[in-house]
Amino acid sequence: MPSLAEIARYFTGAARLMAGRRDGLALLDCTADGFWRSFAALVVALPPTVLAWLEYETVERAPFAPHVSRFAVYGAHALADLTAWLLPMLILASFARPLRFSRKMVPFVIATNWGGALLAWVFSPFFLLLLVAGPSDLTALIGLFVAIASIALTVRLVANATASDIPLSVAIVTMMVFVSLLSYAAVTDLLGVPIA
Repeated sequence: MPSLAEIARYFTGAARLMAGRRDGLALLDCTADGFWRSFAALVVALPPTVLAWLEYETVERAPFAPHVSRFAVYGAHALADLTAWLLPMLILASFARPLRFSRKMVPFVIATNWGGALLAWVFSPFFLLLLVAGPSDLTALIGLFVAIASIALTVRLVANATASDIPLSVAIVTMMVFVSLLSYAAVTDLLGVPIA
């Protein structure tokens, strides 16, 4: 696991990339070791991710079905989120050569790993607000803003980390969002646990 100082540096680098500053890439560890260590971002993002699961199951969804255990429900959330995090990378890697993206895969993976963890923490107060205040027109509006901001910032992150144009970055992020939705639907069908 990276140290807290390293995580802070990686978060700063990801934030700079989202702000349109390509020098943020220099704050990320783009070595082979840094590539594999960037998957520690999944662990770093776990607390706010669990908070989002709790909020969904407590506020947005009907009470647990009597035949489904809490362990099964949160296990399904974990599997869906893990699939949604990793599958887009595998899909993009499969098409990297024809897209002339092969040399960009390492910075893409590292930046999106740390950027995803950063966004999970940045938007975690929204899920706390929902847990405390419950759903309302205001929280629905804030939720829309969070979704749009998350997508827009990820597009900027991808564009600046890989030196790609905006249309390609939009296409990549659209695929990531689609795979995320598909992952939840697939896990629901596969395990028979309603999480979407």
